[in-house]
Amino acid sequence: MTDYLFVIVSLLVVMVTLAEADVVSEILSNSSRKDLAMENTPLVRLTRDLLARDRYDVRVRPIFNHSKSLKVHISISLYQIIEVDEPSQNIKLNVWMIQKWRDEFLSWNPQEYGMINSTIIPFQYLWIPDTYLYNSVKMSRDETERYMNVKIESQYWKGRNGSMMSFLYPAIYTVTCRLNIRYFPYDRQNCTLTISSWTNSKSALDYYSDPEVNLASFIPNEEWDVKSFKIYRHEYKYACCPEPWAILQASLVIQRKPLYYVVNLIIPTSIITVVSITGFFTPASTDDDRTEKINLGITTLLAMSILMLMVSDQMPTTSEFIPLIAWFYLVIIIVVSIGTFLTSVVLSVQCRRQYGQIPPLYIRYYFFVVIPSFVYLSVPEALATLWTELDDDPLNTWRRIRKPSYPPKTACLSKENPNKLPLLERQSVGASLQPGFARSNSIQMIDVSSPSSPAISQRSGAQSTVHSPTHGLWESAVSALTGTNMLLRRTSAAVTREVDELRRKRQCSLEWEFLATVLDRLLLAIFISIVILITAGLVMVGKMAQLSYDNSDESFL
Repeated sequence: MTDYLFVIVSLLVVMVTLAEADVVSEILSNSSRKDLAMENTPLVRLTRDLLARDRYDVRVRPIFNHSKSLKVHISISLYQIIEVDEPSQNIKLNVWMIQKWRDEFLSWNPQEYGMINSTIIPFQYLWIPDTYLYNSVKMSRDETERYMNVKIESQYWKGRNGSMMSFLYPAIYTVTCRLNIRYFPYDRQNCTLTISSWTNSKSALDYYSDPEVNLASFIPNEEWDVKSFKIYRHEYKYACCPEPWAILQASLVIQRKPLYYVVNLIIPTSIITVVSITGFFTPASTDDDRTEKINLGITTLLAMSILMLMVSDQMPTTSEFIPLIAWFYLVIIIVVSIGTFLTSVVLSVQCRRQYGQIPPLYIRYYFFVVIPSFVYLSVPEALATLWTELDDDPLNTWRRIRKPSYPPKTACLSKENPNKLPLLERQSVGASLQPGFARSNSIQMIDVSSPSSPAISQRSGAQSTVHSPTHGLWESAVSALTGTNMLLRRTSAAVTREVDELRRKRQCSLEWEFLATVLDRLLLAIFISIVILITAGLVMVGKMAQLSYDNSDESFL
């Protein structure tokens, strides 16, 4: 039984071994057939034949006659303006590059390779020109260009040797660009991309290009408009080499869209300035002074300084000229500073009322008569009443001085204007002018000290003829009346002087206050006009600069 089992196991092992051998042989045969089939594939044969070591070397310039130059054609497509860095003075572009040249070492007959006329091979297996962007900020090629494959097209059907090589790759270039910000934010910039070989002169590599950069796939930028992007070919000689170098210069002309800066910088600055200037229109505070206006001016200066710092951070540092926007902020700061200073002057004018002297006549005439009509101001009613009562109207006073024939100032009794007399005299005059006023009710004032007085003469004559026993009483009464009359006159004069003094003080206070108000309104009109002219001038200069750019585009090439 044991021998029988041993024989069965041995047979099974032999059968498994034979099966494995058949499988392995089948796999090997299939692999050899696949390898043979791949080797017979036209594309594989073409690639291997083109890149055979005994036929092609990536280190050698692919031209049979090395005394001739290899022509390289470059085409550029602008895809996007990523960033324009004004402080660093560079521009970042996303472009698509195409380099084309003829490789004389790569030739084949398409009929021998299944009618394959073109193929694609990774760039590292082929010779490519050492094209370099001279004014690139980043030196590493891996950070700027993304090399992939090269398309090879046979020239057999054109009766030529070799193949046409098309090397397409995307690139993100950061290019140095000297920015001219004289008319910022209405500026136009011209940035140039300088392209050529780094080691080969024109005798080895001769560069050509399309006249303009392709903008069909360009994504519009929110801040910049592309005016033109043209490529020019130049030949320069350097001190290192006797042969000239073929240089391609791609000139990118871009113009800034000023709306962002107008809305976010210029208009807010003008509004803040107008708010500061309207401090001249702000009335006095509850304690009748204007100190808050000075605080408003200083606060505005601080706001201007902050805005100017924001602008300066966005512009390159330059000492060759002052940008247009810097002129704007500088002039606005000067205007606000002068306005704050003049506010202090107005405050000083208002405080002169404490000295009790009215303004000079020429100031009263021009600032109380002439100027108020131009700044839409009228004389306060209280001040006009005082001028009428005191007969001190600036216009009449000015006319009396300028024209001697003008009716002079008078303080005599006047039925037409009794208000010009002192208070007690106006009362008596008013009583005497009333119709039906009884003369017997009025007090007849006599001068007892004068012997020529009619009343005294009559009574003296009567007393001389008739010796009345009341003679002593009469003299006592006359003496008492005389003293009372003198006391009333002195009291009336004192009251009149006091009332006039109070009126003069009130007139002085109101005139200086009104003078400060007229100055405020006049300065308000002047400074608002200046701010409007400055803002309009900035816009006009910027627009004129843009028009000059449009009329002389060739100056930017």
